[in-house]
Amino acid sequence: MSSQDRPLAGFGAGAPRRVRISTPAYVLGLLTAVSFFNYLDRMVIAILLEPIKRELGLTDAQMGLVAGFAFAMLYAVLALPLARIADRRSRVTLVSICLAIWSAMTALTGLARNFTELFVARAAVGVGEAGCVPAAHSLLGDLFPRERRAFAISIFQAGGVLGQSAGLALAGAAAQLWGWRAALVIAGLFGIPLALLMFFTAREPPRGEGHARASAESTLATLKALVARPPLVHLVLGVAVAAFGSYGIVQWLPAFFIRSHGLTLAEVGLYSGATGAIGGVLGTIFGGYALIRLGPRDVRWELWWPLLVFALFPLFMLPSFWVADWKVALGFQLMAFFIGSSGGGVALSALQTYVEPHRRATAVAILLLMSSLLGLGLGPVAVGVISDRLAPSLGSESLRYALMATTCMPIWAAIHFWLAARSSKRWSLPA
Repeated sequence: MSSQDRPLAGFGAGAPRRVRISTPAYVLGLLTAVSFFNYLDRMVIAILLEPIKRELGLTDAQMGLVAGFAFAMLYAVLALPLARIADRRSRVTLVSICLAIWSAMTALTGLARNFTELFVARAAVGVGEAGCVPAAHSLLGDLFPRERRAFAISIFQAGGVLGQSAGLALAGAAAQLWGWRAALVIAGLFGIPLALLMFFTAREPPRGEGHARASAESTLATLKALVARPPLVHLVLGVAVAAFGSYGIVQWLPAFFIRSHGLTLAEVGLYSGATGAIGGVLGTIFGGYALIRLGPRDVRWELWWPLLVFALFPLFMLPSFWVADWKVALGFQLMAFFIGSSGGGVALSALQTYVEPHRRATAVAILLLMSSLLGLGLGPVAVGVISDRLAPSLGSESLRYALMATTCMPIWAAIHFWLAARSSKRWSLPA
């Protein structure tokens, strides 16, 4: 048995025989569904911040910790160790186990009775999700050639965008009918059947060239090799800085529409969720398609494209916090989500241009570690803290100005992509 087909502990010879399917389209479809639940369970709490805050008597800063830092803490700590497992062992099995874990933990979040239990439950969700994206990107890197990789990863990311948006809509409706606890339980339990389907039907594809070296290379040697590549370093920093702004905005948008525009939970879930779904999914797929056309002309388009769209993002998001009509605000956000999302999948795909196949999962884990700590970990907390500080003078409008303060972060991210492009040709690997 080759190393890539070797099961993880607990899934050995006694496990039922799999119906092994390895066609790229099938595995991509499964991974896209996994990405849907990844982001649904990660972001579902955003629509529930207000009712949770009221019932448990928490502050905006505490809710920022729960929405971001609690999840990002263990997510970031475990992403690298689990990525090393993905570089050595069965990625299909790893993704299946992780999906089952984070789905169960999302359901348990609905049972929290105080801030401590809520924090611990959200942290446990991060334990499961830490193993998903690095392994998934490694799989896609082996399933698709470079000229189609950006589009495949964009499809995978589109599943996440749809899950994030659907999570807002479905959780908002469920919370309106049955309360926030039931919404979390329902969201969590839906992922279990998919975990079983993937484990029993998906086949591990052949590893890329150089996989035999992964078992012999130490983690420290891999890290030294990766951080010595300037385009890779700036790409990671660019994604992390952009994540700071985007996660801070997305996690607090439902609360903003409730406080500043008087929408109900169900209305926010429906309208904001639909806006994010339409803009995010179409933008993500458009970005992947654009790279199919532009990438063959110059490999640097993998970096120029995120540079362009991240620089344009604030031009549409900022006005959405100024206008008095919530429908006009959603229109601006639709364009902002379309533009910003069109760079996300491309940026993640670009990472693989500077990383050998046997180091892919580890490189993605480094990117996730940085974006989780800076983006998901600190972004929502920063918005919550700023809002609390402004509340004595601005009241319920404090959140509006806190969101505006973080909206320009993607411009800083664009600078890192410009720096990455300057040395990209020297460090890009052969296709």
